[in-house]
Amino acid sequence: MTEFRYPIDCTCDEDIADFWAIRLDNDGLGQNEQIAFDQWQATSPNNVVLLSRARQTWHSMEIVVADSRAQVPDVNPESTASNVGSNEPRRPLTDTDLAGIRDDLERLGALGGGPRQFPGMRPKNRRFRPMLALATCMLIVGLFVLGAVRPDPDLVAENSISAISKIHDLADGSHIWMEPGTRVNIDYSPEFRDIAVLQGGIYIKVAKDAVRPLRVRVGDLTVQAVGTEFAASNWAGHPRVEVREGVVDLASRDVRLARLSAGQAAWQGTQGDMRYGAYNIDRLAAWRNGRWIAQDMPLEELLAKIAPLMNGESYVLDPLMDDIYVTGSFDLAKPQSAVAALLAAYGLTKQSFPGGFEIISKK
Repeated sequence: MTEFRYPIDCTCDEDIADFWAIRLDNDGLGQNEQIAFDQWQATSPNNVVLLSRARQTWHSMEIVVADSRAQVPDVNPESTASNVGSNEPRRPLTDTDLAGIRDDLERLGALGGGPRQFPGMRPKNRRFRPMLALATCMLIVGLFVLGAVRPDPDLVAENSISAISKIHDLADGSHIWMEPGTRVNIDYSPEFRDIAVLQGGIYIKVAKDAVRPLRVRVGDLTVQAVGTEFAASNWAGHPRVEVREGVVDLASRDVRLARLSAGQAAWQGTQGDMRYGAYNIDRLAAWRNGRWIAQDMPLEELLAKIAPLMNGESYVLDPLMDDIYVTGSFDLAKPQSAVAALLAAYGLTKQSFPGGFEIISKK
């Protein structure tokens, strides 16, 4: 029988209480876990108190997220003064920019294995603190409220496979295709043509203008081109650039990194390190032809691509899992099959949480 061991970040009874609070909220304990749990409770009467507090905090987090989906107040500036103390109906959360909220969480690192995690998920080298997690959960509620009033992106792709066939014509003569769920801001000035991919992926044919270069920002990376064709994406905090024609200059925070030519690609690894390689041009932006083609792609990046076609689900990977890289081809018309195939191939399971979040972990 395999000996039970606590995670390495359980360094005191408070940490262990946090651990059991989360485990007890899932399916039943295994035999070894039950023995360890009983022994820990019997060690000290204070452990029972610590467990009770941890479970209350963990359940409060779930309640906060569930309640946040109910209703938010009408924040229309023209009606705020007149509605104070009134009994007018509150605006349902369905009007809230949920995609924008997921983008904010992604930017904060709460999704896709960033430096901070979704409340309750325990990073390998960080202790789980319930009150900190509850505060983070309250931040999520704030994002739901702010999502109702945040300015809209200039271009938004539908959460539908039909989005891939739509061509967006820009004022300078450039053309953009967008993956489902993509959100883009555009800011043209006399000096530059700036595009920011807030979330998602684009394929762009750049109209040539030597006087006014075009810059595309994906995460910390900036791609600058005069006239060329390339793909750029930022899914789950993984910036990626792939060039079909011409050359582009790649920079990060104003530091020049490389010049990429046709058939070359650059992307950030799971630890933020830059990686470079060759790319099959025939497979570049294959989603335009209805396929996701992954080549050693981080699992969270591929799941983020699929998520917009899964009725707004957002996937959060258990940080205690090892990094998983996927190689394969998946049909955009069958996103459910793609997720099922990934779960089966790597022995994973998913558990639903309030707010449309799916926690992915090992079976």
